[in-house]
Amino acid sequence: MRYDPFTRRLFLTGLGGAVLALPLLPSLLPRALRAKAEAQAGAPPRRFVALKTYNGMPVNDFYPRNPPAGYSRHSVDGTVALREPLRVATGRHASGRTYFGHAAPLTDFADAPLSNVFGTAFGRFYDQMTLFRGLDFMPNLNHNHGGFLGNLGLRTNGVGGALPGAQINATIDHVMARSPAVYPSIPSGPRVLHVGSRRNTCSYAPTNPDDPLAVGLGAVQQAQAYTNPRTAFDVLFEGFAPPAPGMTPAPERPRPTSRLVDRVMEDYRRAARGPNLSAADRRTLERHLAHLAELEARLEGPGMGPGATPGACEPRAPGAIDTGGEFDVSVPAITGFWEAMVDVVALALACDVTRVATIDVAKMVIPEAGGTFGMGDSENPNAAGRSNWHLQAHEWDANAQRWIGLGNQWVAQTVVHRLLTRLGEVSERDGQSLLHHSLVLWGNELSFNHLNYSMPTVLFGRAGGRVRAGRYIDYIDHDQPIRFRQHDGSVIEGVQYNRLLVTLMQAMGLAPSEYERVAGRGFGETRAIEKGSGFAVDYDDSNVGEPLPDLMA
Repeated sequence: MRYDPFTRRLFLTGLGGAVLALPLLPSLLPRALRAKAEAQAGAPPRRFVALKTYNGMPVNDFYPRNPPAGYSRHSVDGTVALREPLRVATGRHASGRTYFGHAAPLTDFADAPLSNVFGTAFGRFYDQMTLFRGLDFMPNLNHNHGGFLGNLGLRTNGVGGALPGAQINATIDHVMARSPAVYPSIPSGPRVLHVGSRRNTCSYAPTNPDDPLAVGLGAVQQAQAYTNPRTAFDVLFEGFAPPAPGMTPAPERPRPTSRLVDRVMEDYRRAARGPNLSAADRRTLERHLAHLAELEARLEGPGMGPGATPGACEPRAPGAIDTGGEFDVSVPAITGFWEAMVDVVALALACDVTRVATIDVAKMVIPEAGGTFGMGDSENPNAAGRSNWHLQAHEWDANAQRWIGLGNQWVAQTVVHRLLTRLGEVSERDGQSLLHHSLVLWGNELSFNHLNYSMPTVLFGRAGGRVRAGRYIDYIDHDQPIRFRQHDGSVIEGVQYNRLLVTLMQAMGLAPSEYERVAGRGFGETRAIEKGSGFAVDYDDSNVGEPLPDLMA
């Protein structure tokens, strides 16, 4: 595995000019133009990023176990029990009993790491974070690629192929990508960007792009990922190619060095002191000043020497990184690959080259105290020893549990946190961050063992204010009997995962007619296929087409 060093210079180079641009301040416009400018500016576009990991997640690593003052623990697994019921009921059981999820502000957990996976570094994102528990796939899907994004009819690995009787459909990223709410016009880059450490992805595209709601095995095809950040970059930014030999290059625009940032900031400060600036515009300008100060610090910080000269969305290409085979798990190479790929994705979103992306994380690093090592996923559960993520999920001994927990902690810090940081560094025209106007979903193919109950799921961003954030929400009805336990998880009713899919699409601006095949039935397979009487199946099917309770703003 080979890679060239790749620093944050690429990201900041691409964003420098965009950040320095003065945000729209309607109060400084002539009165005759003010209303027109505000109407034409409109809301910034929304972006969607889906990031998937594999082979399940230890419940005791993903969810909080240290109760803040006034909280207690669930006796069955030691996780924190939430106290406040949601304002909106999840539904009714077959008995007629109404049941509610529960929630807690993430700030209640601010005095310690939220969980083993989400360390203290995530505290800065609590206002943009929603941690979910109790989101259940309806079919008994086992290993799968596309369930995370709504194709709940196809399995993988040893149970591969179509789940008998289940609906097979394209995933929500491709449904979003065909909506004028997401793309009012044709984007300069791909409608959906797929990247990952292997070619197969969590995404299924419609065979006929003009019919994203078609169903059946022949109606979809698995999307393939770019596995080299340089290749992804070239596809995304081919329009930014340098002039051909012999051609006169365009005059170079001024580049914002640290001293230029100083001058621009002083201009902004003078504007902020102006008597005609409204309170709302003053707050916008103050947020932009804070953003500039952070940019200035990065320009002068480690890795950003005097030659770092960010321009107006003029990206510089990363080095090429060969990811190698599924068990080519060099720690420096895995780390360098994900740092580069995350920066390319964030840059593409910030430059509005694409608005929808998927990230498949099939390689991770295990920061074991006795020696850090890499781990890759394979559809063969019997190969490569400790380097096989799939094998370790089958073993589930003390080492496997520790390694998988540490690996997901590494993914959270190295991949997820880096992406959130990059998106948070960009201000949109309304003064809010690109992260605020996005939805970043991190999920898995499995929960505990090979089950799909209480899928480990976290959402970042607010889709520009369409989604409430800042809470840990547990949709499990803990008054229901536990049907059985496997590993460290319990089989008990929560809420249909389909309702999360509906929430995401509505938050991105889609109308039900754009994703429903049958009015009121939401998206994806909603039946409890291959779940016998021993499984938890007592859900309210009448509201499966509605968004998750108490989540939409």
